[in-house]
Amino acid sequence: MAFATITAIPAGTLAGYREIAALVAGAGRPDGLLVQVAGESEQGLQIVSVWESGVQHDRFVAERLHPALRRAGLPADPGPRHVEFEVGELGIAAALAPSGS
Repeated sequence: MAFATITAIPAGTLAGYREIAALVAGAGRPDGLLVQVAGESEQGLQIVSVWESGVQHDRFVAERLHPALRRAGLPADPGPRHVEFEVGELGIAAALAPSGS
C-alpha cells in the first residue's frame, strides 16, 4: 500500500530543501518514491512525499536522508510537524515541470 508523509519545517526554505535534495540525489532516484512536492508557505517549508511503501520510505530516511542532513549540519528529527499515513486513494493526473522552469 502507498505511504505518504507531510512535513512542515517552520524555519525551512526552498533553497535549503534544494541543498539537501542535491546531497541525496548523488545516489540516484530514491527507490519507491512516487512523487514529492515542496514549497514555501506562511508557515515555512512544506514537503509532501508519496512512496510505494512505508518500508521504502523508512529505508530512504535511514540510509540517505539522515546522513545528508548530518552532512549539512541539520537535525535529523523532523519534529512535531511531521505526519505519516497509509494512502487510501492516489491519483496522479500528469507529470508537470517544476513551476520555476
